[in-house]
Amino acid sequence: MKRIKSGIVYSGKDNPALSSCAFPGLCQLNDGTIFASFKGAETKGPYNKTDHGVTCISKDMGESWSEPIEFFKPPVVDGKPTTIRLLYFVEHSPDNLVAVFNAVDATMEDLVYYNEETEGLKDTYIMVAHSGDKGKTWTKPERIQVESFRDIPLPLTGSPCITADGRIAVQFEVNKPYYETEYWTHHSVIVYSEDGGYTWGNEVIVTDDPMIYYWDQRLNVLNDGTMADIFWTFDRNKGDYINIHYCSSKDNGRSFSSLCDTGLSGQPGNVVDGKNGSLVTVYINRDSLPVIKLAQSTDGGKTWTDVDTVYEYEKEIQGKSNAGMNDAWAQMALFSVGHPYLKVMSDGSLWVYFYSGPSTHRTDFHYVIYEL
Repeated sequence: MKRIKSGIVYSGKDNPALSSCAFPGLCQLNDGTIFASFKGAETKGPYNKTDHGVTCISKDMGESWSEPIEFFKPPVVDGKPTTIRLLYFVEHSPDNLVAVFNAVDATMEDLVYYNEETEGLKDTYIMVAHSGDKGKTWTKPERIQVESFRDIPLPLTGSPCITADGRIAVQFEVNKPYYETEYWTHHSVIVYSEDGGYTWGNEVIVTDDPMIYYWDQRLNVLNDGTMADIFWTFDRNKGDYINIHYCSSKDNGRSFSSLCDTGLSGQPGNVVDGKNGSLVTVYINRDSLPVIKLAQSTDGGKTWTDVDTVYEYEKEIQGKSNAGMNDAWAQMALFSVGHPYLKVMSDGSLWVYFYSGPSTHRTDFHYVIYEL
C-alpha cells in the first residue's frame, strides 16, 4: 500500500465550543459527496453537557470541507433533554440518507457519563432520522427501541452498514443503567431494518461473555457479502486488555463464527477488502507511545501482519496502565488520539481516519489516504 497524502477535516483550535473532536465517521454518497461526522465539544469528557453531533461536507474528495453543520438539535427522549454523543450516516439508496446517532440523558449534566461505583452509564438512546434530498432536510429523529434490551444504555460502536441482502445493520453494545448495582454481562449486538430504517428488529447478539468484554465492535460488509466484525477486548479477571479478536458472518449477519485471536494488541478499527483477496484492518496500540498501524490478513482474518505505520503520537502521555474496569474508563477519558477507522472510497483509495491533537481536550479530525 502506498501513502498518498494526509489532511484534517476539521480543527477546533480556534473554536472553543468544538475544541474536542472525537468519534469520527465518514459516509460517501453515490454522487461522491463525503459526509464527515464527529462529536464536537468543549472538552472530551467525562461529562457530556457540551457535546454536539456535527458534520463537515466535501464535494471535491477532501480538497475542501464545509464548516461544521449541526443537522439535529438534541431530542427530548422520554421527557428528558439530551446531548448528541455519536453521529453516523449511511446511504440506503441513491439520495436517501439514514442518520443514526446516540442521544445521552442531559438532566443530570453535572454527573460524569460513566459511574465508577456501579460501572453504569447515563441513559444512552439510539436515534434515527431520514433524508430524501442528500441531507438538505431531515425527518424528526425517532428512537430505535431494541426489544431484547429495552430501556438499557445502548452506545453505538461504529457506522451502520448495508448487508448484501439490503438490510441496514446498526452496531452497538449493551451497558448497565447508571445506578444499577447488580452484576452485569457486556453484550455486542446488531439490530437490523428491512425497510430502509423505519422499523427495527431481529437483533443478533454477537458476544455475551460474562468475563470477557468484546468492546468497541467494528462491523463492516465486504465485497463478497461477508460481514467482518472485530473487537477491542478486555479481560475482567485480569483487569486488562488482551489481544484484538475477530469473527465473521456468511449469512448476512444472522449468525457469526467463533471468535479468534488476531495476535494484534490494541484498539481496532473496522476490516475492509485489500488486494488479491486479502483483508486490511487498522488499530491503535498504546502500550508505550500511541501508534496507529495498518495490518493485513491473507487467511480470512485468522492471522494478521503489520504493513504500515499510519500515525505516531509525539508525546509519552498515552501509555496504558490498567488494574480494572474503572482504570480502563479513566484511561479512555484521557486519550488524545484514537478511534481509527477505514473507508474504501469510490475512486478505490483507502482512507484511514481518526482523532488526534496536542492534549486530551484539543483534538482534530485527521485522515490519511492510501492507494491499495
